[in-house]
Amino acid sequence: MPNLFPADLGPPGSAAVHSSPDEQAEAPAKDGTPLRILMAEDNVINQRVGQLILKRAGFNIDLANDGREALEAHRRTPYHVILMDCQMPVMDGFEASRNIRRLTEPQPVIIAVTANALVGEREKCLEAGMDDYLSKPFQADQLVSLIRKWSEVKRSG
Repeated sequence: MPNLFPADLGPPGSAAVHSSPDEQAEAPAKDGTPLRILMAEDNVINQRVGQLILKRAGFNIDLANDGREALEAHRRTPYHVILMDCQMPVMDGFEASRNIRRLTEPQPVIIAVTANALVGEREKCLEAGMDDYLSKPFQADQLVSLIRKWSEVKRSG
């Protein structure tokens, strides 16, 4: 399974992602709460890299090891944004996304984060109810930009 390891992610303390740690506090969701982000990813290294990228950008995230954990976590406390790996054990990201879309809770933005960059994969993600798509490996600023873009939607819409 490919790792996220973006080429621009330097060692801890480097300025690979240029953001203020206070940006999250300045960018709450529409309901005024801090942006709640969940990463559904079965690879521990990818989890750590994702956390590091988003922490450097001023965000905090929770983790789920598979789609079922992501679904249960969202049922307990709805998230604004879910970063969803597509290929996971127990329940893959496609099934988890379809199940989340059936819930009556406030709907999150679901961003597919997958190593599968085949033709038609983006469409498959959108058909499963995901809102956007990011293929691995990616640059740290690509992930941060997507989170910021969709947090704007959550704040305004």
